[in-house]
Amino acid sequence: MELIGAYKPGTSPLHRMDNTARIVSFSMLFAAFLIASGSILGYVFSVAVLLVLYRTGSIPIRPVLHSMKRFRMFFITIFLMNAFFQPSENPFFSWWILTFSIDGIMFGLRMVLSVILLTSLAALLTAVATPLEITDGLRTLLHPLSFLHIPVDQASSIISIAISFIPVLAAEGENITLSALSRGAFPGGRKLKDKAMSLIPLTVPLFLSAFRRADELSFAMEARGYNGSIKRRVKLSFGLNEAVSVFISLSILIAAILLKGVSIVGS
Repeated sequence: MELIGAYKPGTSPLHRMDNTARIVSFSMLFAAFLIASGSILGYVFSVAVLLVLYRTGSIPIRPVLHSMKRFRMFFITIFLMNAFFQPSENPFFSWWILTFSIDGIMFGLRMVLSVILLTSLAALLTAVATPLEITDGLRTLLHPLSFLHIPVDQASSIISIAISFIPVLAAEGENITLSALSRGAFPGGRKLKDKAMSLIPLTVPLFLSAFRRADELSFAMEARGYNGSIKRRVKLSFGLNEAVSVFISLSILIAAILLKGVSIVGS
């Protein structure tokens, strides 16, 4: 069972990167994807970069895209919210605050494509780095905020735990769904109302499982004497691999800015 957010061990350049350099590089890539979105050329550029990154990290992209089918209702909601609330001078129809036009359709498609690209990039990050490695990178970057008496270590620990819970809760939801289907207690239906009501038997046990796991984790941390005062020392290792990665990410960000400028001038 392929899950978005699950770590996959490997020896690729993305796996061997320093934690801080990895966070910096992926942050620039996220910014590049956001800047490049909005034009066909920008999306082609983002897709090409994403394919190269997955190839470099030795991570298959097909299972990630297949897993996104579970979020199709979320993508449909994003599309409809943008398609029916985008103002246009030549709408197909307009009623109250709803406006349906070709501009709204294109804007909704762009938003869905942008979310898919950013989700795929986030899935790559969690596939080549463990939650602890991501936390260490964030802790190093946020360390200057500790001089302002901001609890950086506690915030990093919370982020690490939240990331760790993503694949666990996804697997729990899959097990609950299969269990309900085996008992015939999750029939669903063709109508949207029936599908929404059928999610209640899944949502309630999932929330109860999440609270139970959080309670067990808090007891385990308390039993081990964790009180948040112990600071984890992170050693920064910046070598040739990290320098090349940051340089390539910066080049991609600059290229995205130039593509955005070209699209603005062309329009």
